[in-house]
This record gives sequence, structure tokens and C-alpha cells, in this order.
Amino acid sequence: MAGEPPPSAPWAAPAPPPAAWMPPRPPRPRRRRVWIYLLVGAVVLITGLAVASGTIWVQKVKPPIDAANAYLRDISHRNYAAAFRQMCPRERVDGSPRSLADTVDRLAAFGVRDYDISPFDVHIDGTRATVKADLHASNFNDADTVRIQLEKIDGDWRPCGGQFGFVDDRLTSSAI
Repeated sequence: MAGEPPPSAPWAAPAPPPAAWMPPRPPRPRRRRVWIYLLVGAVVLITGLAVASGTIWVQKVKPPIDAANAYLRDISHRNYAAAFRQMCPRERVDGSPRSLADTVDRLAAFGVRDYDISPFDVHIDGTRATVKADLHASNFNDADTVRIQLEKIDGDWRPCGGQFGFVDDRLTSSAI
């Protein structure tokens, strides 16, 4: 054993330095992310308010639009008797389905093929509403814009006022 090398130490990581000169590490502070919770809460609040106000707006605007759509649908299908029955009672006293047809012919010289109503062109004032409609003639792409006056009678919106519900300068000037 005299010729043998001294036994080597097993391989190991170096020993850590003495702890006396290294101060202990402070605990990592837990950061609170309050801003995330505030942001999520604000987004939820804004979304809820948008949905609620949109729902209220649709519930208020939809009934007059539905009444105007039903009225104009009958007119575009040339079903003047059905359109005449939708009008308020005081409008039906002095009129007839034939006079309604004549009025529509004065508004759209070549008949009404189609119509467009925008929900943003509805003005409601208590039990009265005015709906703007674009009437498309049978032979042309141009649209005649008219306003339909509606009145809420016994919970139903009915064309009422103007001439058969239509408020238009062409009607008043041709009637004089």
C-alpha cells in the first residue's frame, strides 16, 4: 500500500460559505393586484348597464316599429282593406280602403314594392310616435321617404293622424 495513491474524496458540491456573513433573505412580499379586480368589476358593470339600457330601448321602440311594419306590409301587398282596419277609429270615419289606395299612389307614383324602417328613426312622445319609412317604388330603385304617425290606443299602436297615418308635404300640397 505504499505505492497506492491516497484515497480520493468522493465528488461533491463545494461546501456553502459560512452563514455568518450572509443575512437571511426577507420573505417575498405578496403583491395584491387590486387593479385587476377593479378593472373586471368595471367591465362587468358597463356591460350590464349596456344590456339593460339596450333592452329598455328595444322594448320601447319595437311596438311602434312592428305596427308600422304590419301597416306597410299590407300596403306593399296591395291589401288596402287589411291596412285600413289597422288604423285608429277616427281615421276610418272619413276614409275607405279605396281612398287609402289613392293616397299611397300619390306618395309612391308607381306603387310600393318594398320599404325600409330604421329603428333609429322612431320618435316617441308618450302615446304618439312618428316612424320614418323609405318606400321603394315598383319600377325604380329610388326611395320616397315618408313619416307614419302612430298613436297608442288600448295598448296597440295604430296609424293615426296626418292622412291615413302618413305625414308628408306632398299630401298636404296636393290636397289644397
